[in-house]
Amino acid sequence: MNHERLLILSCSQRKSHKEGLLPAIERYDGPLFRVLRRYWKTQDTRNQKTESKLDTYVLSAEFGLISAEYPTPYYDCCMTRHRAQILHPVVVDKLKNLLTGGCRFQELFICLGQAYWPALEGWEAFVHRDMAVHVAWGAIGMRQSQLYKWLYGTPPPASAPSKPEKTSFHGVTVELSSQQIFEIARQGLRESSRMATFCHMWYIPVDGQRVAPKWLVSQLTGLPVSTFRTDDARRLLAQLGIEVRRA
Repeated sequence: MNHERLLILSCSQRKSHKEGLLPAIERYDGPLFRVLRRYWKTQDTRNQKTESKLDTYVLSAEFGLISAEYPTPYYDCCMTRHRAQILHPVVVDKLKNLLTGGCRFQELFICLGQAYWPALEGWEAFVHRDMAVHVAWGAIGMRQSQLYKWLYGTPPPASAPSKPEKTSFHGVTVELSSQQIFEIARQGLRESSRMATFCHMWYIPVDGQRVAPKWLVSQLTGLPVSTFRTDDARRLLAQLGIEVRRA
């Protein structure tokens, strides 16, 4: 008997820039999607019928609740509370059909960024009593670890420091790992730098505090904040694997 599992992930700011349409699982390229793609590959290489069937849906700021196979173009749309509230009726109706339709899922795992939850408000009403429900919590690194454990049944192996990402920004080469970037952010918080926490519309969550994207990029590149825009800072941080949220 197959063990039906349903996974719901929020979309990621980091996306593949390939032209045309890609399945959502290939278009989104945040850390959670990399964990999921690696898991799918391990299932494919087993060349045998697995005991657990996994259905995956993505809560997209642009398209609502879509299948992992949904043909998705490149776009630039961030989830906000207002956007989540607009999507809410359609998203909840889609989830209701998934949970109360012909397919009886035994497990549900929800892994969303904070801004996405208003779009799913009321989801508990459609969960049947014998379904095991798991809700990921914490910063994205913690949610990544919880997703890995749910998929594989074991905690992720102790990892070496992440490989530095390399990119160019206004003529400056940036080659830093996410750990190094977060340590720079923490240093600014420890020094109580006013500019570090001067957030208007966007922020990076660091240990329960908010760090300004432009300030952080200025620290990474040595460039004055007056020489680039917030959108430029967001794009660079996304390329470096850092989540930027809307305030």
